[in-house]
Amino acid sequence: MVLGLGLPFLVYWGLGALGMDISRGVYLLVVVSLALTAASIWAEGFLALRRVDPPGEPAGPYPPATAIIAAYLPNEAPIIEDTVRAFLRVQYPAPLQIILAYNTPKDMPEIEDRLQQIAREHPRFVPMRVRASTSKAQNVNAALPYATGEFTAVFDADHQPDADSFRRAWRWMSHGADVIQGHCFIRNGDASWVARMVAVEFEQIYAVSHPGRARLHGFGIFGGSNGYWRTPLLRELRMHGFMLTEDIDSSMRAVLRGRRIVSDPYLVSRELAPETMQALARQRLRWAQGWFQISMKWILPALRSRRLSLRQKLGMMQLLAWREVYPWVSMQIVPLIAYWAVQAGSLSRIDWFVPLFVVTSLFTLTTGPGQIWFTWKLADAQIRKRGRWFGFYLLTSTLFYAGLKNAWNRIAHLKEALGETTWVVTTRAGAKKAK
Repeated sequence: MVLGLGLPFLVYWGLGALGMDISRGVYLLVVVSLALTAASIWAEGFLALRRVDPPGEPAGPYPPATAIIAAYLPNEAPIIEDTVRAFLRVQYPAPLQIILAYNTPKDMPEIEDRLQQIAREHPRFVPMRVRASTSKAQNVNAALPYATGEFTAVFDADHQPDADSFRRAWRWMSHGADVIQGHCFIRNGDASWVARMVAVEFEQIYAVSHPGRARLHGFGIFGGSNGYWRTPLLRELRMHGFMLTEDIDSSMRAVLRGRRIVSDPYLVSRELAPETMQALARQRLRWAQGWFQISMKWILPALRSRRLSLRQKLGMMQLLAWREVYPWVSMQIVPLIAYWAVQAGSLSRIDWFVPLFVVTSLFTLTTGPGQIWFTWKLADAQIRKRGRWFGFYLLTSTLFYAGLKNAWNRIAHLKEALGETTWVVTTRAGAKKAK
């Protein structure tokens, strides 16, 4: 808050005292930036309204496929058997190999014996303990040499894919896609108010933002789970465990190599949301810091790339550069108004009815309700029937959650500057008992 509010105010005040008032220029920059951001949000929403499905029939026979489920076993112990059995229920007309690649700091014989029993009953299930691993990336990389599928799907340990998901993914892939990012649906929205809020937020992300942004920018991204890769490409790129968001890092490397990533909001897998604010904060701080690492690493290579079009480079600017600047820019209206109030003598003496301020403020304020409408319109039917959840999300987002997410981004910048890069696992409900 000192960096985002106090320091800018002191700069405006100090330069103003020297006869160099930059506040009007900064105000114009902030207003235009916020208006353009709001316009891009509206554009994503309208572009997402058009449903796009893969071709009705695959271009070739269904090939063998592999699912890699990455797990940190002490954390996932309460849910892992349900996850494995959900994958065994997937309907796919060719061999489907299921690899559970897990790490654990200690033996867990009760759980591990049950996993081995499932493997004896279902030979296509392979439980694989990765003894030297300390991350999801290492688990996935360890499993890749054993993947027998022509394409490989990557999942977190709480996911339960829909029965026809692998068939739908192959219909995309057989017609030219290299990676398909599906829709991650929250299945425990009734567990707490936090989970309910995240359930609507994920519909906004996967039903609106991802497909809309992919159509606006000309490229998609892989978000860590429910993602389907051509196996040779995934083996070539692998996952980099030194990145906090190794999934986005892999996406950037794929896009910069000219590979096609499709976002499909109708390719559904059901997962668990954090149920407490503490668990959510830990998850989102890691995500925010991981995105900051991605932005610093990939923005210049993306802009220099000869494979990317101008449209894609502008998309990279918005996705990587602007997403890091926005949490700081969005709060600048506060120190600006504070400076003008000091200049004028009080808040009441400020002319609030400047046409540019009124018009852009009203336009910017429409993005919240607009996003909720798009989200309700495009959400999975099981979420859409929970109409009150959308009103609840609009309320929480307006009152604190949107600002809190921006604050997490600013905190992530400070954590990265201070060298705090420890991976913090998102705690599952009941995981503490199972440890």
